[in-house]
Amino acid sequence: MAVKELVERRVRKGYEGWVWHMLRDLRAEALRTHGYLYGESWRSADDPRVFMNLSVWGSLEQWQAWAQSDERMKAEERINRLLRKPGVVKVFEDAVDPFLEEPRTGGIQRPRQ
Repeated sequence: MAVKELVERRVRKGYEGWVWHMLRDLRAEALRTHGYLYGESWRSADDPRVFMNLSVWGSLEQWQAWAQSDERMKAEERINRLLRKPGVVKVFEDAVDPFLEEPRTGGIQRPRQ
């Protein structure tokens, strides 16, 4: 099951361009990593120093391998030096109805009897 990682980063004033390029490079590195499906980067319309990154991975295990890789840890360390505080990472899985064996694909289903 695919997982999605969201990271919110609040950049120190004056370092927005540096961080943007570092995040682009980090995503390019992720592209070469097994299990990476795609990613997106956004900048807040309300506060140009707030960045949000999304990456989508084939499985939780693949995401965890990337999260613990030397490449990512070193890049995050460099990026964090330019932030007001370390980025906030949240990992999400597809929501699954606990009463069904498979994820809901749309519409309302009656419980199995």
